[in-house]
Amino acid sequence: MQSKIFLLAFCATVFGLSCNKDDDQAPGFDLIYQTDFLLPAGIGVFEVHHFQIKNIPTRYQQSLDQHGKTDGDIKSILTAQAVLSGVYSDANFDIIDQVSVRVFDASDPTDYVEIAYRYPTPLDPGNTLPLIPSLADTKRFFNKTRVSLDIVIWLRNTTQLETEVRLNLQMKATY
Repeated sequence: MQSKIFLLAFCATVFGLSCNKDDDQAPGFDLIYQTDFLLPAGIGVFEVHHFQIKNIPTRYQQSLDQHGKTDGDIKSILTAQAVLSGVYSDANFDIIDQVSVRVFDASDPTDYVEIAYRYPTPLDPGNTLPLIPSLADTKRFFNKTRVSLDIVIWLRNTTQLETEVRLNLQMKATY
C-alpha cells in the first residue's frame, strides 16, 4: 500500500515539474499603452459611465520595424495584461462594481471589442484593480495608426472624491 502511495506521489511530482508555463505562449512582442482619465466626484450607481479616450497612437508600424516584421507576419494582437490604478495613492476602487475596457474605431463607436473586464470586482481592491484579459483578437484595431478606448464602469456607491485613474494596458502581437 505504501509503495502505491509513493509511486502516485512520485508521478504527481514528475508531471508537476515537467509543466512549462511558457509552452502555450506564442512568440511576439508587446505593445504598451498607458492613459489617464478622471473619475469625477458625484457620479451615481443608476447609470453606466463611459470614459472614452480617443486617438491614442498605436506605434504599431514602429514596433514592426523595430522587430523586423511586417503586418502580414502578425497573426493576432491579444490582451496580455490590464490594470486600473490610482495616479496617487489616495485612490480607492471599492466603489466600482464592474469594469469593461473596449477598443473601438473612432469613426464608429458602436463597432467595439472588449479587451479586458472585471466582474465582480473585489470588495476592497485598494489602489490597483487588476482586470481580466479577454481572448479577443484586436489586430483590426491596433494595426491602424490610432485607436480609441472606452472604459465602462458600473458603480456600487456614489463617488465622493475626484480620482485620477491610470489604465496600464499591455497588448501582445503574436507571429
